[in-house]
Amino acid sequence: MTRFGIRAGTTRATLWRSLVVLELALVAVLGMSAWVFQGTRGTAERVEAHSVPSIRHILAAHAALVEADEAAVASFRTGAVGLTGPGERYQNQVAVAAQSLTQLAVDSIAGAAVGQSIQLVQGQLAAYSALVEQADAHFRQDPASALARADLWSASRLLHMPDGGILAQLDGLLAIERRALDTELTAGRMSPGWVAGWIVPAVLLLTLLVAIQVYLSRRFRRTLNPPLIAATLAMLAMAAAMSSDLAARGELTATRQAGDALVGVWQARIEATDRRGQQMLGELVAQTCPAGCSETVDRFVVTPAGAGEPPGEEALTAHIRDVDGHAAAAADTTTGQVVLVLAALLAMALVPLGLFPRIDEYR
Repeated sequence: MTRFGIRAGTTRATLWRSLVVLELALVAVLGMSAWVFQGTRGTAERVEAHSVPSIRHILAAHAALVEADEAAVASFRTGAVGLTGPGERYQNQVAVAAQSLTQLAVDSIAGAAVGQSIQLVQGQLAAYSALVEQADAHFRQDPASALARADLWSASRLLHMPDGGILAQLDGLLAIERRALDTELTAGRMSPGWVAGWIVPAVLLLTLLVAIQVYLSRRFRRTLNPPLIAATLAMLAMAAAMSSDLAARGELTATRQAGDALVGVWQARIEATDRRGQQMLGELVAQTCPAGCSETVDRFVVTPAGAGEPPGEEALTAHIRDVDGHAAAAADTTTGQVVLVLAALLAMALVPLGLFPRIDEYR
């Protein structure tokens, strides 16, 4: 049977088929590799621009509210509230919390449920601030007023309620964002199957290149075919370029691990601050209670467990830089993509250069 002037079973037909198969294989490997590359880079960019900042915004809001609550309690405990109100530190931390929630609404890509929770927390934050201001007003009218302490108690309970309180809502948001990050790093083109999707075709292509060179060496008794050797080297360059994809995936895994460490350090600092604030609140409220009231207060005051000195500001900053560094490294894959495309195009040009002279010998 003859097609396009080529008789089946001839050396010329074998060479033509080899040329077509190699070119198609190169196109397939380039397409699959680029597809996987873009998926990894897109994921890395989303993690750097959205997932990591969202987790940080939640932790910042949580820390700011706990500090604001401690500052408010301290101002009532020392009586400074009569002169300066809840204090500048309280005002600054409430503003930080509000700003962090606004930024979270912008950066989060975890779904509509996050937006609804943010609105709920913003409403609760406004109610919390109103209660603190009401306590301030009652204190100014009568520093010995139990109403001031009752309002301060209610504000802190709104913050600390285990079911539906502001901090509990933030914990829920944090869990959602961390699950979203995990999904980003394991689903879609980040699944291990996609890595095999470019490794297997690349291995097959290298095998084909070696096999055709062995065939040419035996059939034409020429040991070397420089263009095909160069094409093989270009294929190896493609594999080397794709190794940057594996490196980016490793950086993303490191980002998640560094993020887990950051959450632990930040929460340890938050718990230490909250412990101080809640202990002061219990003592303040117990002063105006009848005998035996302190036991009731102790049952309701949230005192986070913790021991030892909490991590310092330098440790927190170091962990933040660690997360940012891994996320930025994962997103920086431009060089690898350029090398991949150039190497593939070079290999596509070299394969015909290596086979056409042999095909011409059979005209």
